[in-house]
Amino acid sequence: MGLPNRFSVALALGISTVMTAHAAFAAGVDPAQATAVQREQAQALFLKGKQKYDARDYKGALENFRASIEIVQSPNTRLYVARALRELGSLVEAYAEFGRAAAEAKEHEHEDGRYGKAAEAANAERADLGKRLGFLRLAVTHTSDATVLSVGGSPILRAGWAEPVPVLPGSVVVELSTPGAPPVSKAMNVSAGQSVNLPLDGGIAGPGDAPPPPPPPVVEGPTSRPPWRPLWIAGYGVGVVGFVTFAIAGVSSNNTAADLAAKCGAKPCPAGYADEISRGKTEQTIANVGLVFGIIGALAGTTFLVLDLTSKPPAPAPGAAPTPQASLVFGPSYVGLHGTF
Repeated sequence: MGLPNRFSVALALGISTVMTAHAAFAAGVDPAQATAVQREQAQALFLKGKQKYDARDYKGALENFRASIEIVQSPNTRLYVARALRELGSLVEAYAEFGRAAAEAKEHEHEDGRYGKAAEAANAERADLGKRLGFLRLAVTHTSDATVLSVGGSPILRAGWAEPVPVLPGSVVVELSTPGAPPVSKAMNVSAGQSVNLPLDGGIAGPGDAPPPPPPPVVEGPTSRPPWRPLWIAGYGVGVVGFVTFAIAGVSSNNTAADLAAKCGAKPCPAGYADEISRGKTEQTIANVGLVFGIIGALAGTTFLVLDLTSKPPAPAPGAAPTPQASLVFGPSYVGLHGTF
């Protein structure tokens, strides 16, 4: 763990302080502003605490050290507060106290050179203790002024959100609660010496958050293809009927003409054959009409077939299978169909 600056140390202290309820105690005066009586009282309590600390009565020592700090905020005394907390197993609080002791000692080093050694000791012991802790680097976004953040059930001050939060190794629950948004709860497993990045989204849109883009406009295509298929089927049907009529009537007309030629020869037929002559003419007319309808039907069917094959199909619905397509292909020596099915 690198040595933090004073700002980080102060924030880490704030984090740890709110996480430990019994850590709150009155703040004494600055060493430079302490009176002779205050110095004597604070020194007496410190010496008692030092005797208990050396005797491994860490709980009693902590009480005396804290009582001393309530009179004068000595960096040396705070260093021993951190050491007593460490020996009592309060590693997170001890880590923050080491940081605060280092920062305060550096601030007062110009007043008393002995504080420089206290700062060095606090930084070294803090770095060593950091190997026994895990750290959460929280990236908290989309919150309001009423958002509450807690780690392991203890609240974290907003000023400490951007600073690494020391935690004991193992499972730790991080909770983020914002009025008007669903609460966020994440359980993390952190190992000793590990630093874990944890993004947290409070669910409140900020002024810089762009609204989601509107859905693209729905362009409705034709619901169905033009009715070319029934038309080309009908056209070819008329053509077939016309050609069949032409064939039957033509054969009948030819048979009638051949029969009259056999009976009358090269001379005009007498009046007695008028009905047979009329029937032959009628058959020939029917054949001619059938031929005309056959040609018209074939042309119409081919035209509608080409329109059907070359018309654009309607756009399929989202997720639907594509509609089979086909088109006429004309080449130098062939005519064919091309499409997808």
